[in-house]
Amino acid sequence: MRLLCVDDNSTVCRMLDTLLTSSGMDVDFAANGREAVEAYEESEYDAILMDIELPVLSGIEAVREIRQIEQGHNLNPTPILFLTGHPHSQVREAGQTVGGDGVLAKPFTPEALLSALDRIRHMPKAPCYPGGMAAHA
Repeated sequence: MRLLCVDDNSTVCRMLDTLLTSSGMDVDFAANGREAVEAYEESEYDAILMDIELPVLSGIEAVREIRQIEQGHNLNPTPILFLTGHPHSQVREAGQTVGGDGVLAKPFTPEALLSALDRIRHMPKAPCYPGGMAAHA
């Protein structure tokens, strides 16, 4: 599985790298929302882990742009899991509104992350449309 992990915290990135590569995954990293959109445009990913609070372009804004690219090119939506230290209902709603597939609160266990990744990758595919593809989640 090829993943894009987007987080500006180097400690979180090292932890994700260790956990995911030891699970046999190929992982690319981006440190802000703009880098995430650029990486998405250059490569194909099976899923994206996206921090919500990022410099340059927030995770919410980055996902909005990624979903617009998918819609504009009639691409299947890439599963996106938001990672956040603020799992309030407003964060969940904002994530769903832009087309996120789930939210995982930090700190999380390796088991919780792998389970959440498996869950979003096996959700029924919905067409990408403004207003959120995760309405069925």
